[in-house]
Amino acid sequence: MSNGFLRVKDKDFYLNEEKTILRGYGIGTWLNLEHFMLGIPGTDSQIRNAVENAYGKNKAEKFWQKFYISMIGENDFEFLKSLGINTLRIPFNYRLFENDQKPYSYMEEGFRKIDRILRLCEQYELYAILDLHAAAGGQNPDWHSDNAIGESLFWEYADFRRRTISLWKYIAKRYASNRWVAAYDLLNEPVVMIRDKRIINQFFVDLISEIRKVDKNHLLFVEGDMYASQFELFEPFEDPNVACSFHFYPFLHQHLYTKQNQKERIEHTLFENVSLRDIFERLKRPVWCGETGAFYTYGNRTHHESMLGNVLEIYRKYGISWSIWTYKDACSMGTVHPKKDSEWMHFSKLAKQKWNFWEEFKLRDRYVEEAINKYPTDVSELEKRKIGFRILANYQLILKEAYSKILKNIPFESFLNYLNSFNYNNCEVWEGVVNLVMNHTKL
Repeated sequence: MSNGFLRVKDKDFYLNEEKTILRGYGIGTWLNLEHFMLGIPGTDSQIRNAVENAYGKNKAEKFWQKFYISMIGENDFEFLKSLGINTLRIPFNYRLFENDQKPYSYMEEGFRKIDRILRLCEQYELYAILDLHAAAGGQNPDWHSDNAIGESLFWEYADFRRRTISLWKYIAKRYASNRWVAAYDLLNEPVVMIRDKRIINQFFVDLISEIRKVDKNHLLFVEGDMYASQFELFEPFEDPNVACSFHFYPFLHQHLYTKQNQKERIEHTLFENVSLRDIFERLKRPVWCGETGAFYTYGNRTHHESMLGNVLEIYRKYGISWSIWTYKDACSMGTVHPKKDSEWMHFSKLAKQKWNFWEEFKLRDRYVEEAINKYPTDVSELEKRKIGFRILANYQLILKEAYSKILKNIPFESFLNYLNSFNYNNCEVWEGVVNLVMNHTKL
């Protein structure tokens, strides 16, 4: 590493001239809310709007300020440091810095939230990776890009891409000399749902070029198409300090392997289905798995721990850096989570009623087929997928309407106190995942 900044050298990362493996956590559903991780329906904006509609703007601001502190504070950093990790991925929503009605004008309040975490990173000697998780226009059609319509307009309209480039340039200028920022993760899980997909390569070429005008120090991560899994659309990068970031959740591929061949099949899937071979052999860049993890409430917990353990073993074998998704949430994927009898978890049960995140996908597929069969015609797979995402978005539009009835029966001070459930001292720890992490950080 030159001057204390993380560097790419051949197919590895170097920090202060020493080869480095990044091992860390993502702080999900903090500066970008995700429904299944909070245990309540709606996109980031829909959830925030519901709180403001129920209690007014001033009380809503008070609520979210407490949320930011409750989700991640000094006690959390003490725990994270004890795990032996060295990095934290910090996902954020573009709305943290920019109002759609005032594009290209950036809000200082957003930087104060980031700066608080960077001060803690410095105090506990953990490096931050800033991750644009939700971009203007939606870089993918899913909830986690704060997409309320199920349409990925980011790739349809050039101005959304220009706004994103401008925002990153502004952020990079501010943090250009900050050594506790290890890297910029430029765009989380893009999904290019237009016919000429070459546009993704040009976007990143333009974005990298503009960032380098103000920041020549920081490592830049580029994620592949189809949720950070496909890299064949990229031409070899000219910038020497660019690396690739892929995402891999073993439970999403478990239909491909049995208990007996699990590790072998996971390794095959990583190299063939998730483009690692292409990155290593054609792009010749190091990789970082920006997201992997296990589900706390989905299926057999021990089985999920086993799959995650095999993934981390494979990463160790090949010297692959990784980040666990996620550090803390409402008993979904979080290593740390509120107790089941906590006030937030009781609220979650009330707010989601009969909503089941996983059942949505089955309903989507059924309704897409019903619609197509009602008006028989040839529909491309691309159009089928677009219809499906719009259906999923409509589910959230309907579900979030229940908030008006629920929140009006909860006094604001009571609702505010629900956030105490997320304070580290009030939470439980998923020991199985903790042990896995420490087995690999203590090497």
